[in-house]
Amino acid sequence: MSVRQSKEQLIPQLREQWGLDLSVDRFRLRKKSWKNPGTVFLDYHIYENEISISSNWEIFLEILEEGEKMKSMSQLSLFTKRWRPSQLKLDPFQEIILDTNNVEELREKICEISSIPLENLEFAKARGTFPCDMSVLEIHQDLDWNPKVTTLNAWPLYISDDGAIIFYRDKTEELVELTDEQRSELMKKESSRLQKTGHRVTYSPRKEKALKIYLDGASSKDTTQD
Repeated sequence: MSVRQSKEQLIPQLREQWGLDLSVDRFRLRKKSWKNPGTVFLDYHIYENEISISSNWEIFLEILEEGEKMKSMSQLSLFTKRWRPSQLKLDPFQEIILDTNNVEELREKICEISSIPLENLEFAKARGTFPCDMSVLEIHQDLDWNPKVTTLNAWPLYISDDGAIIFYRDKTEELVELTDEQRSELMKKESSRLQKTGHRVTYSPRKEKALKIYLDGASSKDTTQD
């Protein structure tokens, strides 16, 4: 059976159980890798030929706002979100399709959808499992922004399959300054929000180095204290 044939068989079930009136070209099937949406299965793929199936095999069904943009397995589908530091917010997901695994193409595609000048664009791979939710107080400093690599499959990106999430920003947009009271209040809100979505946020204090104390007239081996 082809992927398209299986999608055609799903349409009546989607309508009856979920009230979704979709045509075969307005949704896609993709590999489920634990919680992460992975490889996009194209209509012409044949199960047990291009797509291996195991006993615990599962798939995601993704509804498309437009028709399928992926045409080949050599392409790469990535999710992107714009980080706006002046507002401490992330924009909704936008998908981009790459023809290569070159970082330069990724940067060019992001510039196309955002209108950020190439020289001002910075990006980072999101952390954790889909949808990679994290505190807005961590995004600006804690991610590895603008990694010095030329290909997506190199460290620290390690992107070799569909479904990775990329955050991007305009480096000329300054981070909003918060008072101690505002920061404390936002920390509480973010902790509550992330707990509701099954994520956990912790803010670690700065680690202090051990202090060694030597007492006069005594052996350092016997009297050193940390």
